[in-house]
Amino acid sequence: MKQSCVDRRSLLLGSIAGAAVSFADTRPASAAADASKSLPGIRVSEDRITRKIAGLRPFRPSGFVVGIDRIGDKTLLHNYGHGGCGVTLSWGTADMAAKLALQTSYRRAAVIGCGAIGLATARLLQDRGFDVAIYAKEVPPNTTSNIAAALFGVTSLVDDAHHTGEIVGRIQQAARFAHRYFQNFIGERYGVRWIDFFLIGDQPQEQPWDFAITPELYPLTVIAPADNPFPVNYASRFPTLFIETNIYLPQILSDFLLRGGQLHVRDFADRAELAEIAAPLIVNCTGLGAKALFGDDELAPIKGQLTLLLPQPEVNYAYLDGAKDLYMFPRRDAVILGGSHQQGIWSTEPDEAQAARIFEGHKQIAAGMR
Repeated sequence: MKQSCVDRRSLLLGSIAGAAVSFADTRPASAAADASKSLPGIRVSEDRITRKIAGLRPFRPSGFVVGIDRIGDKTLLHNYGHGGCGVTLSWGTADMAAKLALQTSYRRAAVIGCGAIGLATARLLQDRGFDVAIYAKEVPPNTTSNIAAALFGVTSLVDDAHHTGEIVGRIQQAARFAHRYFQNFIGERYGVRWIDFFLIGDQPQEQPWDFAITPELYPLTVIAPADNPFPVNYASRFPTLFIETNIYLPQILSDFLLRGGQLHVRDFADRAELAEIAAPLIVNCTGLGAKALFGDDELAPIKGQLTLLLPQPEVNYAYLDGAKDLYMFPRRDAVILGGSHQQGIWSTEPDEAQAARIFEGHKQIAAGMR
């Protein structure tokens, strides 16, 4: 396999100042905008479409994997299988993985994967005294994580049979740590900010199961009918974090390189090729790649599709109509319209039928807003 080592100086993308590691809670004292006021509508028209894209969520019915294994004479540490919330849980499961790494005698590690999970894991390992190299087939802006809409929320993570037991505690632990840690990155440099998120629909909107297990992270307020700006019967809202992956991921990679990390652009065909890595500790953050590379037959793709519109700087809210599988997130480079959850589909080519459904659904919402 061909391999190239990227000089860290060629990828320094911003200021050399490091991120603060304070855990101060920066949540606003109250929600940003008064829901009784009209929200700026989304301009949904064909001439505003910039592109259509699709990505694959690495779904495991029983939830994510963080645990230790062996590969030959090396220690293998897994951190993958985050479904539709890889960015959301990235710092939380990275913390779990780093704690396991500290239980070994090694202080040199190779992280496989350069998406949100791999980058967060690599950075926490660095902060805890490890010499770290990342090996990845793709790097930002070409990772699966770059396609993620990345509003903080736990979704598409486990099936209904796993809504109790140990996995619930693991989700709670990861979500709470990640929610606090992401607050260190709020600001222009990392593209992380607070935003009002509206749950809308024709039935009363309550916290879904995966939100309700950490209710303090999603303080839901029911919107009175007279104050509901959406063309549906019911709406609720809560303030949450929004991560603009096109800004955030390159900056975290830059931080990794500034702290002496090495980046190797390389693909691994099988487990045997991993033995060529010199580091005694290998951390698997390959997402769906773990299915073939490590034989995880439980992993399956859930295809998600997005339509990107020209940006609207005045829009600073997001919404989800869960029953219709329609969501909108405003980034600085685009207004993102989703979505879809197509299980078992491996193609990342946009589906025109899904694109039409997404477009028409959001067009109806936009036309009916007041």
